Amino acid sequence: MNVKKIVGLSLVTSVFLYAQDVYKLDEVVTIGTKTQSSVSDLPMQVAVIGAEDIENSGASNVGEILNCEGSIYLQTSGSNGATMSIRGMAHGDTLYLIDGKRVTGEFSKTYELDRIPASMIERIEIVKGSSSLLYGSDAMGGVINIITKKPKESFGGDVTLTHGKNKNGADLFVHGSKDNTSFRLYSSYLKRDAFTKKQNTDVKVMQAGAETSPSALVGGGNWATLRTNLDDSYLVNRDYQDELELKSIGGGITHMINDYFKIDFDMSYLKEDKNAEYISNMYESAYLQGGNTIKAKYVPAEQFDENKRITIGSGLTWNPNDNLELKYNISYSKYEKDRKVYTALWEELGYASKEDSLSSVNKSTIKHINNDLLTTYSIAEGNRILAGLDYRITDVKSTAYNVDDRKYKGVFAQHEYRPLEKLNLVYGARYDKDTIGAGETSVSFGGTYDIDSNTKLKANYSQGFRAPDDRELYVDQTSPNGKQMLGATVMDTTAGKTTTWDLKPETSETIELGFITKGDIWSFDITAFKTDIKDRISQVSSTNFTSFENVSKSEIKGYESSFVISPRDDFMAKVTYSDIDAKNKTDNTKLTYTPENLASLILSYFPRGDIELRSITKYVGKQTDSDNEKIGGFSLTNVKVVYSDAFKNTDLFAGVDNVFGKTIPDDLGAIEKANYYVGMKYRF
Repeated sequence: MNVKKIVGLSLVTSVFLYAQDVYKLDEVVTIGTKTQSSVSDLPMQVAVIGAEDIENSGASNVGEILNCEGSIYLQTSGSNGATMSIRGMAHGDTLYLIDGKRVTGEFSKTYELDRIPASMIERIEIVKGSSSLLYGSDAMGGVINIITKKPKESFGGDVTLTHGKNKNGADLFVHGSKDNTSFRLYSSYLKRDAFTKKQNTDVKVMQAGAETSPSALVGGGNWATLRTNLDDSYLVNRDYQDELELKSIGGGITHMINDYFKIDFDMSYLKEDKNAEYISNMYESAYLQGGNTIKAKYVPAEQFDENKRITIGSGLTWNPNDNLELKYNISYSKYEKDRKVYTALWEELGYASKEDSLSSVNKSTIKHINNDLLTTYSIAEGNRILAGLDYRITDVKSTAYNVDDRKYKGVFAQHEYRPLEKLNLVYGARYDKDTIGAGETSVSFGGTYDIDSNTKLKANYSQGFRAPDDRELYVDQTSPNGKQMLGATVMDTTAGKTTTWDLKPETSETIELGFITKGDIWSFDITAFKTDIKDRISQVSSTNFTSFENVSKSEIKGYESSFVISPRDDFMAKVTYSDIDAKNKTDNTKLTYTPENLASLILSYFPRGDIELRSITKYVGKQTDSDNEKIGGFSLTNVKVVYSDAFKNTDLFAGVDNVFGKTIPDDLGAIEKANYYVGMKYRF
């Protein structure tokens, strides 16, 4: 019997092994409806990572926290940061929010998972599936709302220090309140070393359109020079986790003007330095032949990124009575990026210095202004209307491309209605328009039905879309891999792109059916889902350039389940399992690098009240690579021990990631063995 059948059977069987004494499913979230709602009343699937789970994860940032969530697949990829997938969707299909506001930064959406420190996070809410009704573009695969810590007393805070095999960190959080004013302040510092392995690379030189080993180059002149200078093979460093230094500081103030008005102000600053060594797909030499630059392939390269971001925001909330609430938020974000790439073979390729081998320069400034207006009106208990307006402006100035301000407008309405005591409905519609494309309409309809006081059925239909981003439309630069990257609207006859291409927005439809039940010592949920994606925007590659086209139609279907049991006060176990069938319907092939199944087991044991032992084991199933070949599955186990109040107001903790020293398939990179860390947290 395979792993899929074993886990699935054990989950279903476990539901019937324990008594039916029950309690209400009343965990309250804001992500599913933008209003405070019980998780059990939401028709869509929502996961919550609470404060205790975050503290006990040993995580330094959002990416490490999310990696502990069984239904999420996280893959690190060196200089390209970490990418995340929910239900087999692409990493760019997930929208990130901080306290309900969009997070803006990298075009490729890879670095954000490293940038948000765990020390500032109270909880994380995750909605899965198409979610464009409330959030507009970029939410086809789901939404992750990162909720920051808020003041809970007149004054307090904590300091956390962490030392690990490859990282050192320090975090500070201070909060307080007096009369009608409260404040919060956080700062974080993380220094992470690269994880590097030695690797042989076989260098090639492009001669007469063919990849040629240096020793096999024919002819004189610069061909002879390269034949003499370059070896056929080099032993080089390759980073599977980039070196990182991250500094961030932020905070906010909330003031109750009177019983009806509340005003918020917050700001943050981030500075990030990254560098990674890797093998470049293509690198230009300093030599010419026939007026054209000679290019080398598979040479060692090093990428440096210096990034800065400042964000300022303010919000006003008006509650004239118990039934009506109006919220207006405005935020400004400025992101500055400076990327450079060099090669260690600068001398062999004919450059006078390493600095002269500079390639793939990207100096960019991205500015965002976001405006959100939200109105909530409670007609009666179980009858609530939500309406909102979004207005966003994006301005990009970059060596990669320059575009005029791009403006996004959206309007939506949602109705939460309980026509029967056991039936709760949530439905609505949205219209979006931006300055470069046609309007998009999104609808959503779902409901929950109470079988009894602890058991519910869920059903939901939702649409989503993602407008082509500026990078996909306008980019014109050399990528870190050395290849010319050209947006769909860009022509470059020297590279062979002789026409412009129209890009349509991607659209999706998700149907999901769920069942949840809970007893006094256990809970169980299972959700079946199916997502159809049309006009998928994909990166396409030719000999001399890469670009973007609407190339495929995809279908992703499967189910996900979780079972939690706590038979004693000192023990908890949680099992999750997801089965994913992801296909490109255009050519009926598997979607690449999408695990067929995911499973996790979390065990928490308190040998005494102030000591917790926790282990997290995660299994990632087989995948299909770009050559349509199977990549084997793998499992990793992390362990942690927490000693609460080991000293006055001081917790001690220690852990080991990948405690059994497992490896992962070569196509997925590499992971460090027995990666330990220790730390302390002081509360004041």
